[in-house]
Amino acid sequence: MLEQYDSLVHWRCRQLGGEVTFRYCRRLLEGLPCSRVVACWHSEFDVGAFLQSHYDPDQLKAAWNQPAPEKLVQLSELVKRATGE
Repeated sequence: MLEQYDSLVHWRCRQLGGEVTFRYCRRLLEGLPCSRVVACWHSEFDVGAFLQSHYDPDQLKAAWNQPAPEKLVQLSELVKRATGE
């Protein structure tokens, strides 16, 4: 199940500086995982196996090769999601 770890909370996002859920990290790049998801979540569960079972190699390659969004863009997206825009 794709959403099985979504409610887990990581104490500090390296990009945002605060707590984030796995759901946020899993969907950061237009529905693809953040390029740092493995580094941040590896101690919580087997995130590599999770990614391999839910995303095809081309999707992961696209996520890993995409530059991380700027902090302001990420915060703007969070506000939009929270307000339902």
